[in-house]
Amino acid sequence: MKRLTLISLALVVASLVWLLKGSFVLVATANAQQQAQESTRDAPPDTTPYSRPAVTGDFAPKGTRSIPLLPSVLIVDTVVNNTDPNITNTDTFNDGETSITANPANPNEVVVTAFSGSWGANAPLWQTTDGRNLWTKQFTIPAPPGIAAGGCPCDQAVDYGSANQMSGTFLISDIFSGTTTDPASAAAWNWLVVNGITQPTNFNIVPPPGGVDQPWLLVNVDPTIPAQDNVYTAYDDPTNGFNCVGDACNERVSASYGVNPPNFTVDNQSGTATRSINPGHRLAVDPRNGFVYSLFQRNIAGGSGGSKNIDYMLNRSTDGGATWTLNGMAGGIVVANADSTQPTPKFGTVNALLGGVDHAAVDSTNGDVYYVYGNRDSGTGNNRLAIRRIQDNGGGGVTVGPENFVTGQVQAAIPSVAVASNGIVGVFYYSFDGLSPDGIPTFTAHLAQSSDQGVTFSDQVLLTFLSSAVDNGNNRQRVLGDYMQIRHWTHASLVLSPRTALPFGRPFANHDPIFFRVCVGEADLAITKADSPDPVITGSDLTYTLTVTNNGPDADDISYCNRRSSGRNNFCLVLFDRRRSL
Repeated sequence: MKRLTLISLALVVASLVWLLKGSFVLVATANAQQQAQESTRDAPPDTTPYSRPAVTGDFAPKGTRSIPLLPSVLIVDTVVNNTDPNITNTDTFNDGETSITANPANPNEVVVTAFSGSWGANAPLWQTTDGRNLWTKQFTIPAPPGIAAGGCPCDQAVDYGSANQMSGTFLISDIFSGTTTDPASAAAWNWLVVNGITQPTNFNIVPPPGGVDQPWLLVNVDPTIPAQDNVYTAYDDPTNGFNCVGDACNERVSASYGVNPPNFTVDNQSGTATRSINPGHRLAVDPRNGFVYSLFQRNIAGGSGGSKNIDYMLNRSTDGGATWTLNGMAGGIVVANADSTQPTPKFGTVNALLGGVDHAAVDSTNGDVYYVYGNRDSGTGNNRLAIRRIQDNGGGGVTVGPENFVTGQVQAAIPSVAVASNGIVGVFYYSFDGLSPDGIPTFTAHLAQSSDQGVTFSDQVLLTFLSSAVDNGNNRQRVLGDYMQIRHWTHASLVLSPRTALPFGRPFANHDPIFFRVCVGEADLAITKADSPDPVITGSDLTYTLTVTNNGPDADDISYCNRRSSGRNNFCLVLFDRRRSL
C-alpha cells in the first residue's frame, strides 16, 4: 500500500484538458471562417479533434514520467470512468476549454462543460454525483428557445450558487444565460423567454456582425441582501470591430438579481480595452460583501522583442454591477504594466493566446485580491508569470502591492489563480519546454503554491506531455485553448484535469476531461492498487482500496477529504491541458 500524507489545508479542483496521442494525421485546426478572420476575438473556438500516432517521447517526455507520483492527487478520466461503458470507444470530441463547478449544497455533485458536443439536439455536460470517481456525459443542455444555435455552444461557463441552482452562460452570436436545479434534466433549465424568444444576456448591446465575445459567469451574494444570489456575466463588446478599432473595445458586465430564470436588468461598462490583443476579460467575486471585480488587458504600446506592452486593469462594483469605479477611477486602475507575447507567435508554436494572460481571485477571509499576469523578461525573452496582492486601503479604495514572480525563467501562459480558505494561493499555468526529438512541442502543467500571501511560490509539476499536434500554420490554432478556470468552494473536494489516457485504456487518441482531486489538509490518504507504481491513477479496469486516517480535529470525518470542515480546507481549481495517451 502507498501511503499519501496530505500537506496543506486546501483542496484543489482542477480541470485540465490534456492532449492525446493517436493517428499521425494532423487535422486542420479551423474552418474557412476561422481562416478568413485573423482577429483578436477568441470566437470562433478551435474545436479540432487533434490527433497523431504515439511516439516514444510520449511515454517519457524529457526522459521522465509524464505523470509524476503526486502524493496528494487523485486522477480520474471522465470518459473511461463513465456510466456508459462504451463511451471510451466512441467519444472523439475536443473536450477543450472546460468550466467546472461544484454544488455547495452537495459537494459530491460536480458539473463540467467543454467543447464536447453542439446543439442540434441537446448539448452535453459532464456530471458526477459521487464527488470524483464515476461520471456521466449528460446531453441535457437545451438550446435557448427561439434561437438558432447550431454549431454552438461556443464559449461557455457554469457556476453554482445556493439552493441547488447552477447558472450557465453560452455564446452563440449573442450571449444567453439560464439556470437549472437539476443538471441531469434538460427540462429543468429555465431561460427568460419573451414571445417565444430567449432574451440575450447582453440586452443593452446589439452585437456587431461577428457578435460579442468571451462570456465569463460567476454567482455571488447580493451586496445588500445576504440571502440572495446574483448572477454576473462579463463579456467583450467589440463595438467598433473585432480588433477594437479606435481603442473602443468595451468590457461589460450584465447582472441578474436573485431570480430563476436569470433576468439581466443591468448591463454596464466596466472598462475599455484596446486593439491588437484579446482583452482577456475575467471576473472575481468577494463572497463576504458581494463585491464584484472586473479585470482585463489594454495594449498601450509595442514591447521589447516584438511583444506588446500591456496595462493590466482592474475595476470594481460594490452595488451589484450598477456602477463601476475603483480608487475614484471610472475605468478602473492599472494593477501592473508589463510586456507579453500575444497573440503571436503562438505559445509553444501551437496555441495562439486569444484569451489573455490574466486572472484574479479573492481571499474569502479578508477580501485581498490576487492578480496574476504575464510579464516577459526582455533579457531572456521568457514570458514569465507575476502576481500582485491588492488590499483594502481603509479609505474605500485599494492599495496594489509589489510584484512577485510565480515562475522562474520559463515560457509560461494561461494562468489561473485561487485562494484556499487557509490563505494558500494556488496558481495553475503551462510551461513550454521546447520541442521533443520528434519535433513535437512539449508542455508541463504546473500548480504553484504560496503560503506567504503570494511573496514566494513552491512549484508542483502535475504532468508533462507532448502536444497532439505541431504548428499547422494557422495563427488561430489553439491546442491548449484560451483560458483555465480555478474555483474555490467552501465544501467541495474535487479536482478536474486532463491527462494521458495511456493508463486508462482508451483505444484511440482524443481529448478527455480529467478530474484531478488534490486533497491537502489534515488527513492521511491511502490509495492502493495491486502491482501499481502509481497510486493516484484510476480507471475502469483498476481496483483500489481507499482508507482515510484523520489526524486533525474532525476525527469522525472519514469522507474522502475533510468534507465537514466548514470550508476551512478546501479549494478547487479548474485547469485545462488537453492530452490523452493510448
